[in-house]
Amino acid sequence: MTIEDERAGQEGQSFDESVWQTHAFCLISPDSLREQRVGAILDHLAVAGFKPAGWREVRVTAQQIDAIAEIQNVGAGSTFRYRALDALFSLGPSVALRLRDEVSRSAAERYAVLHEIKGGTPPRTRPGSIRHEVGSVNAILSLLHLSDSPANAARESAAILGPEPLTAFHDGGTLDGYLSVLARTQPEESRDHVAVLGALRGRIVSALWTELGDEGRAFAERLTARGELARPDAGRRLADLVRPEAAGHPLLAVLAHPFDPSAAPWDLSEVDLVLRRYGCACDSWETAVLTTSQYFEPVLTTKGAHGHADRDHDLGTD
Repeated sequence: MTIEDERAGQEGQSFDESVWQTHAFCLISPDSLREQRVGAILDHLAVAGFKPAGWREVRVTAQQIDAIAEIQNVGAGSTFRYRALDALFSLGPSVALRLRDEVSRSAAERYAVLHEIKGGTPPRTRPGSIRHEVGSVNAILSLLHLSDSPANAARESAAILGPEPLTAFHDGGTLDGYLSVLARTQPEESRDHVAVLGALRGRIVSALWTELGDEGRAFAERLTARGELARPDAGRRLADLVRPEAAGHPLLAVLAHPFDPSAAPWDLSEVDLVLRRYGCACDSWETAVLTTSQYFEPVLTTKGAHGHADRDHDLGTD
């Protein structure tokens, strides 16, 4: 089915909002599963009176991303957003939830409470909210999506689960077992933008070690000891310290790139061709973090790495 077919189907389809007057639609995104934070998210929701009545593992497609964007009126022309969302959903499955409100609230109040619980757009999240307390990488790798009205819940659940979304949900009582199996069999991801960028630069510096010269190697060692390889200007400063005969090395441009919105974004698939040639390739999580952080400001959580407060701290090479 093409995007145009899906749009036409949505436009001509009527959506049953009745169940969403007492329930809410939630999509737990792949980063939450990779980081094994679903349990923490459910705990926050439970404290506010929301529990899963149904769930379903889903693989979100490009067509579904487009359909959700149409519902949210974010603009189909925002190519940068789609690149970022493609990177997110390439990480693996998501979990769709039908959340039951166990507190007697109006629909308007219910969705207002959920909006507060979710916590705004990273990096500016509200203390006490899911995205602030559980942790997000950036506005795309941000743990979950919650519909903001019964009408949107009906349309978004249909976009993700098909024309009869309520029949697609498994009983909520089986969710814990599913999550337990994932937790026991999959490695737990914990790397944020600082950790990912620092590791990439560390691999590049190692590959260029003999090209750096004494001053460059000493500077790299100091940055590494301080945990500052991911600082905004650290890569550029290191790239400037290579021997003159290595000035055109393909890895230097990657080393100097900040992988945040301060510079024009790069296509990571092309960057990876260079990285692989020199044994510095990114894994899927690193690719997702770096791709999305080029468009959406990353949350800086690793102390002393490159927070705003110490952005101008002297990195001196002396």
